[in-house]
Amino acid sequence: MTDKILIIAEKPSVASDLVKILPGKFSKEKTHFEGDIYVVSFAIGHLVSICYPEEIDPVYQKWDMGNLPILPETFPLKGLEGTKSQLNALQKLIRRKDIKQIINACDAGREGELIFKYIIKFVWNNSIAQKTFKRLWLQSMTADAIKKAFSSLRDNSEMAPLEDTALCRSESDWLIGINATRALTGYNSRKGGFFLTPCGRVQTPTLSLLVKRERTRLEFIPRPYWSLHAHFHFPDETYEGKWIDPAFIKGGNDQYDRADRLWNKQDADRIIAKCLGKQAKVEEQSKKNSQNSPQLFDLTLLQREANSRFGFSAKNTLGLAQALYERHKVLTYPRTDSKHLPEDYLNTVKDITTHQTDWEFGTFARESLAKNYLRLDKRIFNNSKISDHHAIIPTTVLPSRLTEPEAKIYRMVVQRFLAVFFPPAVFLNTRRFSQVEDETFLTEGKILLEAGWKAIYGSSIDDGQDRILAPVPAGAEVTCREIEAEDHETTPPPRFNEATLLSAMENSDKLVEDEDLADAMKERGLGTPATRAAIIEKLIKEKYVVREGKDLTPTGKAFELLALLEAMKIEVLASPELTGEWEYKLNRILKGEFTRDQFMAEIRAMTQNIIDRVKNFETEEVRAEAPFSPVDGVRFFMSPTAYVSEDQKTRIRKIIGGRIMSAEEIVALLKGETIGPFSDFRSKKGKSFVASVKFVNNKIEFIFASSHADLDTDAIKQGKSLGLSPVDQTRVFATPAAYMSESALDGDEKKGLKISRIILSKELLEQHIEQLLIDGKTELITGFISKKKKPFDAYLLLAKNGTLSFEFPPRKTKAKQ
Repeated sequence: MTDKILIIAEKPSVASDLVKILPGKFSKEKTHFEGDIYVVSFAIGHLVSICYPEEIDPVYQKWDMGNLPILPETFPLKGLEGTKSQLNALQKLIRRKDIKQIINACDAGREGELIFKYIIKFVWNNSIAQKTFKRLWLQSMTADAIKKAFSSLRDNSEMAPLEDTALCRSESDWLIGINATRALTGYNSRKGGFFLTPCGRVQTPTLSLLVKRERTRLEFIPRPYWSLHAHFHFPDETYEGKWIDPAFIKGGNDQYDRADRLWNKQDADRIIAKCLGKQAKVEEQSKKNSQNSPQLFDLTLLQREANSRFGFSAKNTLGLAQALYERHKVLTYPRTDSKHLPEDYLNTVKDITTHQTDWEFGTFARESLAKNYLRLDKRIFNNSKISDHHAIIPTTVLPSRLTEPEAKIYRMVVQRFLAVFFPPAVFLNTRRFSQVEDETFLTEGKILLEAGWKAIYGSSIDDGQDRILAPVPAGAEVTCREIEAEDHETTPPPRFNEATLLSAMENSDKLVEDEDLADAMKERGLGTPATRAAIIEKLIKEKYVVREGKDLTPTGKAFELLALLEAMKIEVLASPELTGEWEYKLNRILKGEFTRDQFMAEIRAMTQNIIDRVKNFETEEVRAEAPFSPVDGVRFFMSPTAYVSEDQKTRIRKIIGGRIMSAEEIVALLKGETIGPFSDFRSKKGKSFVASVKFVNNKIEFIFASSHADLDTDAIKQGKSLGLSPVDQTRVFATPAAYMSESALDGDEKKGLKISRIILSKELLEQHIEQLLIDGKTELITGFISKKKKPFDAYLLLAKNGTLSFEFPPRKTKAKQ
């Protein structure tokens, strides 16, 4: 029997590539390739994981706080569902008597090391102990790179530090995630029921980003400001300029300050009075600027751009890219965190570009080859910027049948691949300063001189996109004829969408103050490109986050979790610094400055500390008095999630129906008032609903526009009438959740008029209802929010049969420069 060498790649496609380079002929089996010297097989990503607690010991089937912390001495492994057949095949190959050496050809990095070592640990027996192990370290899939890697295989002993970091990261994620989730679930379920409260090293800091942004939005107080737009005239021409403060310096104490903002109306009126009708002194500055193409795509960048351009979720983009890689073979491996190519890839790039001459962007591919744009450039080719996989680029295979979404992703990658080698785009930027008295007005022009890479995206020097300024003849008199003052309000920072959240996760090192920890996180961030989409989907599945159009909005459950972590003083679970600290220490293990045993001892101690804080929280909790206390002589105190009276008889949650209640609203409820309606309540399924709310007998009751059974109709009818219904001429009154005619209050479903107090997130005032009943039309109402979450302004119309409709104002036309 001839001795053979088994090579295990991380995925089937890599195994196929290795077989093409290795000597000898191979027969293709379902699970491997068999040759005279080599047997080449593959994993399919992770085939093995750590068992759940209940799989380790049946005692953990019950989520009992008394069983915590769970700190196994060793971590038993299990085969993952869906890939057990390949795992079984690998077990047979690894244990084969003729296999004397096993080469780990999984991806060159921590995760690849973990995939291989977990397989070996899972199938281990005495016969495997007699075999030797080597490491193939591949960072490029060219034939030369593969041959070079096989000629310099690494000893298994060299990989021990990397294996230690991989095992530490996996086991510590398990310890913290399992124990924190079970402890917090136990705490939240202590009074009955089962309230699953998932918590983890990556998902909870990610959730914290969303909650902190939402808190900022909730606490935000808009400030009014004014901008001035002047119209300047000279013979036969006109242009517009906006007022600026030329002495303005960015980066002051006020983050909302800008060069073109005036913070009080008096200053705006003073400038208008000073400048109107006066002559302007004009100066111009022109400067050429060049703009390089953005870098090649890594997965996160691809997901962000696909979300911004097409609204694709991160999960969908990953699925589409995966299909383009696996099924269609037209893209390289997508789960990468690199925006660069290997330094030996120039010939491969030329080959790909040559094939692209026969596809949609063939004109640009031919230009690239003809004009020798394809050259080595550290901005593109850089081995030090590649960990496991290079940037996502097209392969030499051209697509034939793609779905529309697949075609959009493929087109994005091809455009970026070609663009990155093209010359920069060149612009002429002109800044015209019109000085009137001692006030300055700015007009900006921008002309595309050389399209460069932007031509691939449809830009040309005559596409009508330029902002051309009409030249002012020498000696011409320029007069400031009109000045418009526009009033504005500052706006809170926008909610995260998937594109901006992925960016925040990728760049989470910027959120960490400690420089060493931040530096350790720079290459990784929160999660990996391959896991970030799954983390976002998990937060949505666990009802911590809901999608509203493109926005990701944290729910009341998310706020309660973060409040609980802060109160229990275990907010480290919500901080990216935990990842930073781990990465810092894992890097020290790689350098031999720290050991696996030291790292895991610290993780076990941290786990014990978390459990102790949760277990002791109720007995050690010190409740501060509520800021609105007392109410009607009763003192109230704060728990993480509720306000509780001093005698413990009254308890009202801070979050009602998924909505964070303000202190003023809580006080009104405690005093027995009905408040609302509010449009941002949420059901347990995450659906928003509109209702008013009251607090009766220590219970919250919702009042909907459609229900009137609980209304005191007699009292309502004695109140102020807003007018007569156009349907049956009965009087119309305001109720807590709607405006209703007498006939509607009496239960007449056919003729009764009922108008919700909130329509598309906008509350209708009594004056609006009076306008509808008298004129059939309201004044222009601003701030409606469409189902696609876009704001709009409109008039409301009320027909004779009681139906409502919108009338939209004419669109404003922009003044030409």
